[in-house]
Amino acid sequence: MESPVPNPNSFEWESVIHEALVELDPDKLREKIAKAESVIFDRLQAIGRDGSRTDERNALQDAANTLLTLKREILKFPDWRA
Repeated sequence: MESPVPNPNSFEWESVIHEALVELDPDKLREKIAKAESVIFDRLQAIGRDGSRTDERNALQDAANTLLTLKREILKFPDWRA
């Protein structure tokens, strides 16, 4: 079996986000979202204000928004903006 060719447009942290997106068990989902949020925070800290990382910073923001939607819609977290 051939190993998959890495996608040059993907980021290392995306697999952790994907794990949360496909989890069906609510208890496991909570854990995976917490892990994904930690990975996002750590990555944002690592790239800082590096101007060459705009695409990655935008992808991290999109991932954070997706996790927030999962928390509100699936886990029934309150929407503090309401």
